[in-house]
Amino acid sequence: MPTVTAFDVFSGRFDEKEIVWLGAVEGLDAARDRMLQFAAKEPGPFFVFDSQSHAVAASVDTSRLMRASKKTKAKGAS
Repeated sequence: MPTVTAFDVFSGRFDEKEIVWLGAVEGLDAARDRMLQFAAKEPGPFFVFDSQSHAVAASVDTSRLMRASKKTKAKGAS
């Protein structure tokens, strides 16, 4: 029976000390989805780490997107 690889999801940037482990998810697609769920709720950088290959498998940074979205909303409110 094939095994499904578990991937770790983190907030923060891979090369920084201030990262926070958010959980482990089985399968890369599920881990990407979970990372994007976190990113949709809280702006910032997130990444998925594959502990078998010791590499970042996916990443996203919503910091700029969220700031731009807030500025657009503020301009539209005038």
